Amino acid sequence: MQRIDLKVVERSAFKAAVDTGLWDVFIAALVAMLPIVSLLGGTLGDFWSPVVFLPVLGGTYLAIRFVQERVVVPRVGQVRWGSYRKARLKRFTVAMLTVNVVALALGGVAFIATQRGAEELWVFPAMLSVVLLVGFSFASYSLNLPRLFLYGLLLAGGSLIGEALFRQGRVSHHGFPLVFGTAALMIATIGLIKFALVVRSTRPVSDEASVVEDDD
Repeated sequence: MQRIDLKVVERSAFKAAVDTGLWDVFIAALVAMLPIVSLLGGTLGDFWSPVVFLPVLGGTYLAIRFVQERVVVPRVGQVRWGSYRKARLKRFTVAMLTVNVVALALGGVAFIATQRGAEELWVFPAMLSVVLLVGFSFASYSLNLPRLFLYGLLLAGGSLIGEALFRQGRVSHHGFPLVFGTAALMIATIGLIKFALVVRSTRPVSDEASVVEDDD
């Protein structure tokens, strides 16, 4: 009798249901917020510039959920996660909450440092790079998606490159529009290509849900 590793099956089901490229597009929208907010900051201020972008994020999220339900689910089915995946996702949530708290603390430190004239110490770009790399590394490990780590490297390195170009007088707004705008375009393109490949390689199935449980 052939033995089936339920964790392998569950991992495959998770990849089929989640790794569709759609959430790459949402990540791209989040990244795009950085250059847009930096450009709008001079006109709308530090508070209203991100607020204006929130409807765009909300619309992107709703569009992704709509496509997920109407296009992805009919092709890969619905998956109810077992205890293994639920525990892993719970650890991911806790890890990302920790990263966000640390990011908030580091942001406060960076703000205080820049207010005291420490811009030349690269405090803010260095801290932003660390937060981005750590956050995407946690996400890559928890979700078993290696390209998220590459996204983290891209954004972390981009933050430093943008700051270097800004200090050389070659770009404005600390390089955010150039660096993060380009990164957002790259991530969105990868996501759309991934989604197109998923649609091309699968066909709509019956309405019966695909259920994979892992009680190990």
